[in-house]
Amino acid sequence: MANTNGTEVPWDQKPKSYGWKTTNDRGYTIKEDCSGQHRPIRVICAGAGASGICLAKYIQDDAQNVDLVIYEKNEDIGGTWLENRYPGVACDIPSVIYQYIWNPEVWSHYYSGGAEIQQYFKNTVKNFNLAHFIKLRHRVDHAEWQDADGRWRITITDLATGKQFVDEAEVFVNAMGFLNAWHMPNIDGLKDFKGVIAHTANYPENLTLEKKRVAVVGNGSSGIQIVAEIQPYVDHLYTWIRSPTWMTPGFAQKWAGKDGGNFKYTEEQKAVMRDDKEQYLKYRKNVETEMVSRFAGFHRNSPESRGAGDYARKQMEKKLVGDQSLAEALIPKQFPVGCKRPTPGTGYIEALIQPNVTTFTGGGLDRITAKGFLSPDGTEHEVDVIICATGFDTSWVPRFPIIANGVNLQDLYREKPVGYLGVAAPQMPNYMTVYGPYGPLGQGSAMPMIDVFIKYILQMIEHIQLEDVKSVTPKQTVIDQYAEHADLFNDRTVWNAPCRSWFKGNRIEGRIMLHPGTRNQYMMLMQKCRFQDYDIEYRSPNMWNWLGNGYSARDLSGQDLTWFLGTVDDEDRQEEWDVPSFAPIPVPEAVTNLPDT
Repeated sequence: MANTNGTEVPWDQKPKSYGWKTTNDRGYTIKEDCSGQHRPIRVICAGAGASGICLAKYIQDDAQNVDLVIYEKNEDIGGTWLENRYPGVACDIPSVIYQYIWNPEVWSHYYSGGAEIQQYFKNTVKNFNLAHFIKLRHRVDHAEWQDADGRWRITITDLATGKQFVDEAEVFVNAMGFLNAWHMPNIDGLKDFKGVIAHTANYPENLTLEKKRVAVVGNGSSGIQIVAEIQPYVDHLYTWIRSPTWMTPGFAQKWAGKDGGNFKYTEEQKAVMRDDKEQYLKYRKNVETEMVSRFAGFHRNSPESRGAGDYARKQMEKKLVGDQSLAEALIPKQFPVGCKRPTPGTGYIEALIQPNVTTFTGGGLDRITAKGFLSPDGTEHEVDVIICATGFDTSWVPRFPIIANGVNLQDLYREKPVGYLGVAAPQMPNYMTVYGPYGPLGQGSAMPMIDVFIKYILQMIEHIQLEDVKSVTPKQTVIDQYAEHADLFNDRTVWNAPCRSWFKGNRIEGRIMLHPGTRNQYMMLMQKCRFQDYDIEYRSPNMWNWLGNGYSARDLSGQDLTWFLGTVDDEDRQEEWDVPSFAPIPVPEAVTNLPDT
């Protein structure tokens, strides 16, 4: 629009130039800008593991005006796959579905080792040019919401220099995961031991175990993997079965090797992965289908649940070849398969019955000495290395203070760890998580679900940008009602049986922090943000201020103004017609020759 002398009047000067009213009696002022613009905002993410990398990829490809920085405490990316480097570390989910849906890989084995998975993440960062988002050896120590500014104020330590500094962002994404705070066992005399002590999540790269006497403490997933791996080459191995656990065939066993075991892909199979995208996708979908179609097995006392237990029991008894004492200690009687995450134990049971293995049952290790440990009868056993496969802190409590309006999320989660769909937390504005409380932890591969989380977070970021939002906070009533439904539903599942699991904060009796439904149900629920579930505060006192001067960005950006009629060759731009202004547009011959009706 031009003024009387023919020059274009800038938008912010038009109200004055044309005598328009801009402010009403209440002091409300129209924003002299068009709607549909992505307001520039900053996002800080803690953690450059699988979730942080995925966030970087989608922000790079799909977001506008988003300034992202990812702070990672370690010396490299990869999260749990960087930290866990113990012998035998591997993923018990098939490789072809433990990968980003947007970056399919050619894998060496059906179940891949930790080093190959870690290299996959490193290659992903390199090949998709994501490294510029990530600051390594930077630890997030404290986060506090500044309500007046609508920003998170985050304290970070540069571990290379030891110096602390403060960064700020409108949105804070906690992508640190739930398997990164490892802890040592509380065993008398542990500090007295003169040999080597290692934790599976902090394993020394130069530690060799050949011909050594080794004690492995813990019979969870990492303990099972390391025992199976090192038994053939250590001098003697000592291990403890403190609590029974189900040993199952590998996940998606229909497509696995013999008895659910691993196998190496042939060069021909790798060629299909590399060159035939359609066939590779079909294969991945078949493997994933088997993983996601077993929800009935989580229903307590269902035929599917009983069948899974009977099958696992028979397989374990077969491998124990009549060792009744081990069977009594290892095979659960008080809880069904799936109460805690099943453990594919390929090679573990076979290792326990070898002559160079001593297995203690009926309890854990009680006393460590300078040279080794004391068995229940008081005998001292000398060892060279003690490996602690004692897991992680899975209490949901954040590793650092996260404070908003005087409330520390650490305190909330110590008392009652509830959240909104695993992606948001009570009383925490503009705070997003991946796999928080009530997320879909109990089933299948994490990788497709990470994709779901990140796409949801991008929806929230865009909503904040487009509608000039100051903060979004999940409503407490919504959180409470969802928890009520989940708690009642989960009571009917195997998760509620008496076992110690991640799902219950590493407690035997505790609240089950899982989504009450299938993975598909959760994915469909997360396809579109339910903004009605949030308290939304706008930067303007009037929530409609973002409508601005009445124009949309489409009106002024050269995009197709008649998009609602369809596009030409999928191009969302305004066509340039080679006709005089206001002249009749030529009618295509195909239109003039339409049949009579």
